[in-house]
Amino acid sequence: RRNYIEGPFLSSAVLKSPDYTMELMLKTVQKLRLEDKFNGYIHLKAIPGADLKLIEEAGQYVDRMSVNIELPSDRGLKLLAPQKTRKSILGPMSHIRSQIAEARDKTYRNKSKLFVPAGQTTQLIVGATPDHDLSILHLSESLYQSFNLKRVYYSAYVPVSNHPNLPAISGP
Repeated sequence: RRNYIEGPFLSSAVLKSPDYTMELMLKTVQKLRLEDKFNGYIHLKAIPGADLKLIEEAGQYVDRMSVNIELPSDRGLKLLAPQKTRKSILGPMSHIRSQIAEARDKTYRNKSKLFVPAGQTTQLIVGATPDHDLSILHLSESLYQSFNLKRVYYSAYVPVSNHPNLPAISGP
């Protein structure tokens, strides 16, 4: 049962705007913790581009947060997720990292509550772009060092359409 976790994993596509979506997710974790008295593990995906104050407030209620890198390179991000930017992804990751460090320092001094006590993670899709494994590993190493991540998860690209920006669906 090592590394086995039970609890909700909250994620969302962007509805209306990043702030609107993050507000909905914040209300959800507040309801779970305050109204439903849920004391178990909660993992929340922060929404890139959302106001950092919303992300920070949500971090008071969850055990772990993540912001998905999505794709290994800027070129791939521009091609396959043009609504996201490197800044909109790395900014929240940096803010989460600094809030975790600040909360740990405060906890050490005066026993205040930890911010995102289980740390942060990220995920990226591999195989959708021609990025080489070595560059992906270098990116992961940099993410671990820069953001003090607990994990970098990899998802294999699975084609779901014949959109011209996506790699072709090959048959048997």
